[in-house]
Amino acid sequence: MDVEHRGFGDAAVRHVGSDDRLSEAQHRIANNLALIAGYTRLQATRLHKAGRPLSAREACIVLEEVAARIETVGELHRLLSAPGHGDSGVDLGRFLAKLCDSLMETVSFAGDTVITHRDLGGCIVRPDQATPMALIVSELVTNALKYAHPSGVAGRILVSCRSNAGGLVVEVVDDGVGLSETFDPLTDGGLGFRVVRGLARQLGADLVYESGDIGLTVRLTLGADDDHRVIPLWPERGGPDRD
Repeated sequence: MDVEHRGFGDAAVRHVGSDDRLSEAQHRIANNLALIAGYTRLQATRLHKAGRPLSAREACIVLEEVAARIETVGELHRLLSAPGHGDSGVDLGRFLAKLCDSLMETVSFAGDTVITHRDLGGCIVRPDQATPMALIVSELVTNALKYAHPSGVAGRILVSCRSNAGGLVVEVVDDGVGLSETFDPLTDGGLGFRVVRGLARQLGADLVYESGDIGLTVRLTLGADDDHRVIPLWPERGGPDRD
């Protein structure tokens, strides 16, 4: 009898644990869909205020930006829902490598630009941190594809991830024209820049832009003890309409 009771108790615990994980996953999916919907509405508002019709190419770019956000979150949820994944953290380096391959294959305005990834190991984040981190990288890579080489020449984008004193550092580096001297990425810019700033604030992460004669480096540093607040945290409004 004791064995039967113990077996029943173990099964009940496993069932409760499964229900908890399912509830957490559903909550995370709902939050992330709300986040993407909010960003899409902000983008629609920006386009409406521009007061001019979009060209076919501009419309394609806008739709592909939305698709990239959805695919990023979808791929992350597939990873988290796989057996044995997400219980002890998410291997962000592994996921970013897959994200880079996906963006290079699916974004039409990538052209012949090469997106590579370098993982130095130790980039483990909590599941609730993984989504904003992935969306930040997706936005930074998309911005680099759009603006790094205005002439349309093929460039290179490097995404890297490494551990740092219990936290981690993620960098997105391109070999393009960089930022103009009058442009402040921490206050200026359109939706793309506001998304990155808002998500970095949500993570409690430090965001640094280093623009040189050749290329732009964006560095995101997440400390070991940073608090993570709940999605959504909307980006600030305002600033010129430049992504």
